[in-house]
Amino acid sequence: MPEQAATIDNMARGKDFFYFTTNDGINTRAYQYNFLSSKSDEIKLPVSGTASVMPVNITSNDVLILLTSWKQPFTIYNYNALTRVVKPSAWTAKFSYPGVDDIVVEETEIKSHDGTMVPLTILYNKNVKKDGSAVCYMTGYGAYGVSGTPYFSTYSLALLNKGVIVAETHVRGGSEKGESWYKAGYKTTKPNTWKDFIASGEYLINNHYTSASHLIGEGTSAGGILIGRAITERPDLFAAAISNVSCSNALRMENSPNGLNNTKEFGTVKDSVEARALYEMDAFQHVKDGTKYPAVICVGGMNDPRVIVWQPGKFAAALQNATASGKPVLLAVNYDNGHFTENKEIAYRNFANMFSFALWQAGHPDFQAKK
Repeated sequence: MPEQAATIDNMARGKDFFYFTTNDGINTRAYQYNFLSSKSDEIKLPVSGTASVMPVNITSNDVLILLTSWKQPFTIYNYNALTRVVKPSAWTAKFSYPGVDDIVVEETEIKSHDGTMVPLTILYNKNVKKDGSAVCYMTGYGAYGVSGTPYFSTYSLALLNKGVIVAETHVRGGSEKGESWYKAGYKTTKPNTWKDFIASGEYLINNHYTSASHLIGEGTSAGGILIGRAITERPDLFAAAISNVSCSNALRMENSPNGLNNTKEFGTVKDSVEARALYEMDAFQHVKDGTKYPAVICVGGMNDPRVIVWQPGKFAAALQNATASGKPVLLAVNYDNGHFTENKEIAYRNFANMFSFALWQAGHPDFQAKK
């Protein structure tokens, strides 16, 4: 496999072929290398999205292809490398979700603060008007080299079926464009992460997908740095923000159960250069009195060892004392689980609370208080 612009993802061996996938920053392409001919041929995937290739064993040419996309739930396909035929596997149950056929997927690149082109994925129902009146839910992460690759989300579908635009930002700090993309949002370069997020919001507003009075920003866990610094740097850009189990007080992360582990990603206060970088990414330290902040819901898990509950708690308290907008700032404490949960009843409740609060504050007509 020659070095190339696309990143090389998974690799596996079968009987007569070697299989590998590449990623262009968002979508996967799959290939099979023939041991006899020394040639590589592309495998035609049924849909564009996130895929992995799994040979059944090394004594046959039967392969499983695992595939999901922004519009397709996780699906298993059978693939025969000799005949090049891909067909749905009996391992995948039949499914039907309302509204999927009406989803439009746009994958584009937008110019960030320093001229860097940043990938942005935009999902919306085909009937949504691009006149700035739609509510938009914009999410991002940008840490640990985790990329925002395509995946099917029932949570996103619930928003899409309410006429909400869903934007997945691919900010620096992930690995969408390889190792250099990751290191461009890491420790001292971390500001690129939230500045890419801000640039994505500006693009959505300037191109009339939404407006500042209808834009929701969201960040979870390490994405708390992204959303926390986005709203403290550009509070005028957002109607509402969701700061979910969020790293909001970076300077004090070292003094928490997961603190030493986080120093490898964000830095340590024991190093003067990294300490200044931690201050820069600390949302709590950048809250200013008298600022008109958007409506914010901060969520913390009482049993969360990864992001200790006082991180979002301190951020919520600072915003409550400082904001001059008159918009609500809430702290929601989850006593039922830690960072996340496999209990769907609790998960659905948490997302319902976050979404309904944000949609209310972003002016969605279905979520306004009844008089």
